[in-house]
Amino acid sequence: MNEKEVIIVDGCSTDSTIKIAKKMGLKVIIEPKKGYGNAILRGIDSSKGQIIVIMDSDYTYPAFYIPRLISPLLKGDADLSLGNRLSHISLDSMKISHLFGNKFLTLIFNFLFFNKIKDSQTGFRAFYKDIFKKMNIKNRGIFQPTEILVKALKLNLRIKETTINYRPRIGQSKLNPLRDGFLILLKMIINRFI
Repeated sequence: MNEKEVIIVDGCSTDSTIKIAKKMGLKVIIEPKKGYGNAILRGIDSSKGQIIVIMDSDYTYPAFYIPRLISPLLKGDADLSLGNRLSHISLDSMKISHLFGNKFLTLIFNFLFFNKIKDSQTGFRAFYKDIFKKMNIKNRGIFQPTEILVKALKLNLRIKETTINYRPRIGQSKLNPLRDGFLILLKMIINRFI
């Protein structure tokens, strides 16, 4: 495999993220705008590679799955590869309310878009940068992972899933299950019919 690049996008955290990342010689980019999607888009725009892997930095996604995640892309079998957390998840890794919400949103997504995705809300994904640019992703918040899937299906992209283990989070989640779940559901319905 060719050169690898690791980019840490920091959304103005108050922990030691920047200090630790710089000490390890990693590229750190400060994203002043709040929102999960802003950080993702900033990282992708700043990257030099052809294959992009995005993952949350809260310890939940083991980085050693990256070769398995990008394998379908390298083999030419997929345009978008997803890390499926929900097939082998334990309750010590995810709050039951989050687990229920993820499964419910995935069920509704599959019903609306006639698909069989197992984990529509995963934050562990891989894709080619040029294909991502064709998706023209607009959402800069919590709906962005779902928008990526919606656009991928509309463009007839090939989606593959890889089963991964999901670890307990380090730090506090900013997710509000009811508010964010409702927002994702609402935007899912809107995107189905526009």
